[in-house]
Amino acid sequence: MGRPEKPIEIIDEVAAFAIELRALKAAHGSLTYRDLAARTHYSRTTLAEATAGKKLPSLPVVLAIVRVCGGDPGLWQARWEKMRQRAANVPILLPALPEQEVADGAEPEAAGCGTDAATAIARKIAWPERRLNLGQVELRYSARQGAAWARFEGYGSLDHLAGQREVEIEVEIVRESDDRRCAAREAYCFDYHWCDILLSSARLRAAARIVVDGNLVAEGSTPWFAVG
Repeated sequence: MGRPEKPIEIIDEVAAFAIELRALKAAHGSLTYRDLAARTHYSRTTLAEATAGKKLPSLPVVLAIVRVCGGDPGLWQARWEKMRQRAANVPILLPALPEQEVADGAEPEAAGCGTDAATAIARKIAWPERRLNLGQVELRYSARQGAAWARFEGYGSLDHLAGQREVEIEVEIVRESDDRRCAAREAYCFDYHWCDILLSSARLRAAARIVVDGNLVAEGSTPWFAVG
């Protein structure tokens, strides 16, 4: 059994689409995202994001889920294409932060890297003394902009801990060729944490550290990963 999925509020067509994808998955039995990842060869993070209802997932990911769960690929593809066509007529949603040039040290959303970003590789982070998984660090990559950054997602166990203790998250991206780094540290906000971007077509590594009451309790990093 995987951890419970966060509920989706039906606020638009994309959210409704995600709910139906979840229903298709649920109808196929006790299929976890780990099971889906093994059968589709997409990461668990990519599959979970496809059913999160925050943005329209890519068609290959949708069809991979549908085929594993016994759905009709033709019907799902037709619906996806209609949604994609309608989305093309929606006004452009500008980032909340002032726009920045795509360069080392730019904020990902402000630099326009979020629209095509995908998680290239991820790793769980655990508190060894308690044998407790607290979250995962992800290497996010925008192929269009050639930019990467680190992102951390906390699990429900970390949410519970942060309700009782002071928790800080530090995320960092490192470029192997020159050891250039971008990092950010702030109080855990019960949401994603990320750092600024590094440009690269070579190898990078994402890392995260979890600090509780001023003490480092857990850390982890992805292996060096060649992007581009």
